Amino acid sequence: MLANRLSADGASILLLEAGKMDRNWLIHVPLGVGKIWQSPAYNWKYNSEPEPGLDNRSLWHPRGRVVGGSSSINMMAYVRGHRADYDRWRQKGLEGWSYADVLPYFKRMESFDGGADGYRGDSGPLRCVEHWGRDPLFDAFVDAGKEAGFGYTDDFNGAEQEGVCRMQFSIGDGRRFSSATAYLRPALKRGNITVRTGAQAARVVFDGTRAAGIAYKDGSGEARAHAERDVILCGGAYNSPHLLMLSGIGPAAHLREMGIEVRADRGNVGENLQDHTSVGVDYAYAKPSPYYKSLRLDRLAINMIRAYVFHQGPATLPPGAGTAFLKSRPEADIPDIQMFFRPVNMFAREWFPVIMPPPPEGFSLRACHLRPESRGWVKLRSADPFDHARVFNDFLSTEADRQALRDCIRMMREIARQPALDGYRGKELAPGEDVASQDGIDAFIRQTMMTVFHPIGTCRMGSDDDSVVDLEFRVRGVEGLRVVDASVMPDLVGGNINIPVMMVAEKASDVILGKPPLPAAELQV
Repeated sequence: MLANRLSADGASILLLEAGKMDRNWLIHVPLGVGKIWQSPAYNWKYNSEPEPGLDNRSLWHPRGRVVGGSSSINMMAYVRGHRADYDRWRQKGLEGWSYADVLPYFKRMESFDGGADGYRGDSGPLRCVEHWGRDPLFDAFVDAGKEAGFGYTDDFNGAEQEGVCRMQFSIGDGRRFSSATAYLRPALKRGNITVRTGAQAARVVFDGTRAAGIAYKDGSGEARAHAERDVILCGGAYNSPHLLMLSGIGPAAHLREMGIEVRADRGNVGENLQDHTSVGVDYAYAKPSPYYKSLRLDRLAINMIRAYVFHQGPATLPPGAGTAFLKSRPEADIPDIQMFFRPVNMFAREWFPVIMPPPPEGFSLRACHLRPESRGWVKLRSADPFDHARVFNDFLSTEADRQALRDCIRMMREIARQPALDGYRGKELAPGEDVASQDGIDAFIRQTMMTVFHPIGTCRMGSDDDSVVDLEFRVRGVEGLRVVDASVMPDLVGGNINIPVMMVAEKASDVILGKPPLPAAELQV
């Protein structure tokens, strides 16, 4: 996104990517995500340090290793977060980051199939579509949410987030709209952007205190790229702090322990790691599922061909039709739980009679805690840039975080047990109907909790001296070096983070180019 916006102003851009170009067709057909994101060719496949709050389990953390980053391998959820999240950022000292300030950037970037209004845009480069599938199971989920006492919202990215709703995706014309699809490919036609793939950044090169370029490794060995103006890191919440520390910017004691010369003692590089924790409840189907019939190998192949050739059919959408933004308690000011509803369970896969037995049929609900208190860190494993960073989340380190996931299970069960789902709901497979005590639920959470892959915060942006980057995304303690990605977000927003990260990049492009910010939106109270 930055390459597009900055090159439009005449800048010459070199984009370094450790992975490949996004040419694999499975990246672009939405249902292909189930295959592509497990591939080490496109996924860094990080693992955390043992987590004490999760019986010392190590959690899997996928991250995109391909042009377009994680937007090329994610589930394409199109969620902005709650307006109060950005007002909170402003209250923390981020001048210019209230909801009224960021809404114009959300609108500038999007082309929503529902059309433009005071909250939505319809002429931006990034396509957004509401899930158009008409599975009766989704309608039953919506009705069950209402029966459980939760409301409904037509557009969770509009005036009101709270309620059960139909999911929105970054998809257009039956294709994934990643940052590469929406922004990079059109910009390449200008001729002032060079993309170098298979080029893993090793460290920032300095001339005195000023960032002068990047040392990187490719198939021919180590090379250097010189920057006339700025070096901008967009590696995400794990790789950007990793690269800063490899370059001598970070906690001095830790850098010396790794044998790295300290260039700038910045104690909060790699700190403040946050992610959305989640748990799931699975049910067997009480009757045959139409969706599982479509997973039969011959039908699946036909649907994938339809999607690839004609941009039509069920393979042009991922399976998750429904979501909900809910309050775990009536007195909560804003929704603190996000729920996902899918017509499949964890065992879903392709099948074919005799050759591949069909998987157990079922549907699942998964819910995540939107604003956890627990904080983790990212640290170096060694001074070798090819050694993955150490990631420690410290999940469930507070009672509030543990209670939130208990509430998630309670609320999912409340919805699943409503009369609207009586014709679909079979036996509860996980945690199981016999798991009812707090001790049993807590044990289930420790054994099964995972994230929904939304790491942020490790290069926190702020107006205070302890922040890693200032309000112009400049790394404190050096010159000519900026960070623009999820790592600069000070805390988590209420929902999937792909779209908020893109908004950050849109706003950063104006900052870097010295343009005045877009006029703040006039909001109805």
